[in-house]
Amino acid sequence: MTDFFELGRIVKPQGIKGEVKVEAYTDDLERFYNLDFVFFKEKSGYVAHTLERVRVDAKAAYLKFEDTDDRNTAEKLRGTYIYIDRANAAELPPGAHYIQDLIGMTVSDDEGKKLGVLKDILQTGSKDVYIVALESGGTLMFPSIEGVYISKDVERGEIVLDHVKLAEVAVYDV
Repeated sequence: MTDFFELGRIVKPQGIKGEVKVEAYTDDLERFYNLDFVFFKEKSGYVAHTLERVRVDAKAAYLKFEDTDDRNTAEKLRGTYIYIDRANAAELPPGAHYIQDLIGMTVSDDEGKKLGVLKDILQTGSKDVYIVALESGGTLMFPSIEGVYISKDVERGEIVLDHVKLAEVAVYDV
């Protein structure tokens, strides 16, 4: 499991006093108000940057960092991804998992056949679509719906699928 999660990406400076606009990767922009710091991934690892001020609107978060006081300094942050550590990540409801914890899990069917490794999850708005890099080459895609998956064991890194239900909904690109 990962210790840091992408929370968003700085898209541009906002104004002349060092504030930046963030494209957030969360459904709840209000969660930014509860943060004292975020992390940047740097050569030495993840480095905390203290937030001086936060504001949000319907589509974006606007952050002012303690060490960013003008537009030129803010411009240097354009394109930077911001992260949150697991300790400060939003609490998930029972049975829910962070996508980054699922990526890389082994995908097998209920007959014990290893299909491949989960490489991505598309969030479509209704049901997530899991994308699996097949052992035999190519890709398998299937909706994450009850009946198709039997279990997701994050600790063991394994997803088990019902082979009959999978055959009804799977899309292969080989």
